[in-house]
Amino acid sequence: MKISHKNILITGVSSDLGRNLFNHIRNNKAYNILTTSRSTTEIEKCKGANRIHLSGIDLTCEKDLKTLSHSVKNFFNDYFSIVHFAGDFWRHKPLINTSFDEIKQMINSHYLSMCGVAHTLTPIMIQKGGGRIVAFSCNSVGYNYPDLSPFTSAKAAIESFLKCYSNEYSPYNISSTILALPTIKTNKVLIEKTEGDIENYIEPDELSEIVLNEILPQNRFVTGNIIRIIKHSNSFYNNGYFERNRRSDESLKILPK
Repeated sequence: MKISHKNILITGVSSDLGRNLFNHIRNNKAYNILTTSRSTTEIEKCKGANRIHLSGIDLTCEKDLKTLSHSVKNFFNDYFSIVHFAGDFWRHKPLINTSFDEIKQMINSHYLSMCGVAHTLTPIMIQKGGGRIVAFSCNSVGYNYPDLSPFTSAKAAIESFLKCYSNEYSPYNISSTILALPTIKTNKVLIEKTEGDIENYIEPDELSEIVLNEILPQNRFVTGNIIRIIKHSNSFYNNGYFERNRRSDESLKILPK
């Protein structure tokens, strides 16, 4: 069965990656685009008949999820995709230098937001004839790097959740794909990793093209997969993680007892 992949919900659109994907399709009238963000964003000014933006949406809040559900139900006429960019940016640091509130926020913003969106919108997907969820993990899940445990564990939870979800809802023409990302050359990364292997980081434009041209059009039977994205360079295989992602400060020192 041939399906359209032109109805797209982008969560976390105020992030560097979410904004980049939106900019790729904002002027293409073939797309119907619904976007969300927790905070206000300049995207609110980008009005059009095929675009709706919801600001102030916390995807871990049941009230806000109901608001999103109402908009999705009224905006999309049939099969739609969710590209889930929600999740706070992580700065590498030891666990004991991280507050418990920050740990909870990291898990909530990445994993719990994904659960909330899937729980709330899956009944609508079924009513509309199906859909696809695209979410993002990290290559750190496979390598267990230090200084990343709250972030990496949240990404691992997303992988496990969507693999189970894919099996549960495949009878309803619903599929999912998880993209395990390397370092992406966003503005935040460039500030954080000033001495890293910047030339070989993946560009946000490259990621958006992969999502639009390779992932969303996939056959619905291709589901529950973790696709690892790699931009090959000599340093990727010949250097360790911290050589590829060097920082220029000493803020990661363990706090004294």
